[in-house]
Amino acid sequence: MSKIKPVERERDMFSHRFSHWFAGLLGVYSFLNIFFLDGDRLFAVAVEALPLFILIFSLTFLVWYGNRFIESFIAKKQTAIHPLILQFGISTLAVLVLAFLSAQITGLILGGPFGFSFQNFLLTAAFVSRINLFLNCINAIYFFSERFKEKAIEAEKFKTLTSEARLESVNSQLNPHFFFNNLSTLSALIYQDAQAADQYLQKLSEIYRYILKNKNNELIPLAEEVDFLKKYLDLLTIRFQESLNFSLSIAPISLSKLIPPAVLQLLVENVVKHNYFTRKKPLEIVITSDDVSLRIYNKKQPKEVVEYSSGVGLQNISERYRFLNNKIRIENETDHFLVELPLIDDQTLTSSRRRAVGADTD
Repeated sequence: MSKIKPVERERDMFSHRFSHWFAGLLGVYSFLNIFFLDGDRLFAVAVEALPLFILIFSLTFLVWYGNRFIESFIAKKQTAIHPLILQFGISTLAVLVLAFLSAQITGLILGGPFGFSFQNFLLTAAFVSRINLFLNCINAIYFFSERFKEKAIEAEKFKTLTSEARLESVNSQLNPHFFFNNLSTLSALIYQDAQAADQYLQKLSEIYRYILKNKNNELIPLAEEVDFLKKYLDLLTIRFQESLNFSLSIAPISLSKLIPPAVLQLLVENVVKHNYFTRKKPLEIVITSDDVSLRIYNKKQPKEVVEYSSGVGLQNISERYRFLNNKIRIENETDHFLVELPLIDDQTLTSSRRRAVGADTD
């Protein structure tokens, strides 16, 4: 089974490994804009180059690293407000405080016309506010760009997992043991009951047809999956006769809900693979559903020696549901085993995924 290694990324601009270079370049640009291009001033009168450069450089770094501190603080909190909105709100208040302190300190150092005044405070506040707005806008672009990349990686991983599950479903039907057992059962039926042998062969062909039909579908209606499962259960009943008992109780309201293809068959096969059963001690598999979930339950009758398993099964189903923003529930007790699968509502799907539901590729 292929694995996709996670890609490490900085999740925000202010914590980027080159953040101090970005802040420095922004400080240099701001100084050149004010000093040489007669941009927005920090004081009511002009100031010499060196103190202006030191002041602008300091203010730019303070705004940058102030945002970095605010971002790291917000990251530890769980709030209903989007982190970008919260950061911009807090940083706006912070830069106003910074402007007030800057006007006070520069007034004490430079004195004269550079002393603290409401006009000098407003000019400084306007400068740091523009820097803060610019940085928060760039950070928002960076934020959504990184999350877009993460979603693309998750989508690729989901595609890989889905492909592996489909391959597992096909392989489970085509593996030599399964094929040999079905041929042996069919061969015996031909001599014992030709009509039953014909029914068995038809159901076997319908199973293969269903798997090939849905090989490219991410989700299918539960009604289709239940019909397919019934055909598979019929095969098991013909093969094992009274050694297996199935109880199927599907709520009509759940039949229109969606489910990944062939997961029920894989789960039933998993039960058969890991438990022993005889006519004297049959294995009962109970399948029920309501409007939100489907459950597969069986009492444990573990085999002493379990046939080989690829290990994709439950783990892959769990991963596929995780990328659909759902999770399966597994109850593994000493006396029973239960798997609960969420049923997916078509209304909760994105338009692209909705188009993929039921898209046959014969």
